Amino acid sequence: MMKGIRTTKNGKYQVTFDHGIVNGQRHKPTKVFDTLDEAEKVLTEFKYNKQRNLLVTSSKMSVVELLDYWMKRYVKYNCEETTRYGYNNIISKHIAPYFNDLELSKLQPMHVQNYYDYLMDKKGLSPNTVHKHHACIRKALDFGLKQQWVYRNVADAVELPKKERFEGKSYTKEQLNELLQKVKGTKLEVPVYLASYLGLRREEISGLKWKNVNLEQRNINIVEVRTSAGRNVIIKGPKTKESRRTLYITDELLEVLLRHRAKQEHLKNILKNEYEDSDYVYTRDNGKPYRVNSVTEQFNKFLEDNKLPKIRLHDLRHSFASILYAEGVDLKAISEILGHSDLSTTNKIYTHRFDIVHEKTAMAMSKALNAKNSCVV
Repeated sequence: MMKGIRTTKNGKYQVTFDHGIVNGQRHKPTKVFDTLDEAEKVLTEFKYNKQRNLLVTSSKMSVVELLDYWMKRYVKYNCEETTRYGYNNIISKHIAPYFNDLELSKLQPMHVQNYYDYLMDKKGLSPNTVHKHHACIRKALDFGLKQQWVYRNVADAVELPKKERFEGKSYTKEQLNELLQKVKGTKLEVPVYLASYLGLRREEISGLKWKNVNLEQRNINIVEVRTSAGRNVIIKGPKTKESRRTLYITDELLEVLLRHRAKQEHLKNILKNEYEDSDYVYTRDNGKPYRVNSVTEQFNKFLEDNKLPKIRLHDLRHSFASILYAEGVDLKAISEILGHSDLSTTNKIYTHRFDIVHEKTAMAMSKALNAKNSCVV
């Protein structure tokens, strides 16, 4: 008889499953079988799974309990606040109500697949949003796998919908010049000029402080960004080392910044103690920084009021890149000024909108062939 099996008083066979230490305590559950063959078969399977770390030690845990434990024990300490906020929204608003009390040990690929279909067919969510839900579920199940609460990650067996490629819009040189003229003297002048002349992101504009602007040497250091997670404002360093960059202040931008700084100093003298000296460049009249989303809301309204083509604030960054490329600036230089982590990021985002008829490439071949033909006597 195999070690781990003993005969009970009524002639049946009790198997002891030694899981080792679980949550600080010895975990040795038992189960009784009618025949020795059945008992030996189950014990052999258990030992096989134990050797390969395929054991499930908590069969009564629900899917929602796993997600909750993952959020409290892993995400809380290893993810940024914006990421935590996003996961929490996905779980509380969608995953938890859908899976409710489904036991983790009973979770199958079909359940996850049906959930993704439900998100698109019933909730009207996009394939790209489904991919975000999938990332949340898959990472939580990976955590459960390491804890030996599941023996496989069922999310890996699910078919995901094809992502929809989002293509932002961009202004032409003429359209951008019209915007820059109309925005002069308004509260949007500074953010629009920063986005148009330097391709800054919204969080870079919102997080820019005067201490990182050198008007004498004419440069701006991007070392801090300001974003939000719900109502919480988050101030942090740029996401990548490439996003930490120093940018030159052009004549047009210098004029705007000098005028804006003089206005802030004037308001500071008038408002005195009522003025909040936050050191941020883009602020309200009382010196207090705007909500991070305010600039987007203001920009959308400004375009509507002035009957300008509708684009996102972030599309000014796209316009910046597109116009530079059209002016002959190489892709590597554009990538560096945008603060992309590598050239492939720039290629992925912008190549499809650059030179869509490949005029430069075709003309280069034409020039090469004509040059060769011109040498033929």
